[in-house]
Amino acid sequence: MALQKALTERIKSGEVLVVDQISIDQPKTKDFIRILDNLKVDGTALLVTINPDQNLQLSTRNVSYVGVTTSESLNTYDTLKYDRIIITRDAFNGLQSRLS
Repeated sequence: MALQKALTERIKSGEVLVVDQISIDQPKTKDFIRILDNLKVDGTALLVTINPDQNLQLSTRNVSYVGVTTSESLNTYDTLKYDRIIITRDAFNGLQSRLS
């Protein structure tokens, strides 16, 4: 219930960005930073996916202001901790199923 409320408030305030997918061909932090710049993400960000691939995990581990989680592991604390939430469409659908 708390997760649903927190997520709803973040969506209403425009702090949640739903994307089709996030994928990186090679595990390079520079490529991931470029994705964040293209999405115009400032401040801290949480990436929510169904199942983060290894390249994404490796690309984000050196970026202190970015967290990665799955739609199954997302909790209220993570929802409130980060300035922006970037969620893939599949993860969003999975989260809707989880919360209904």
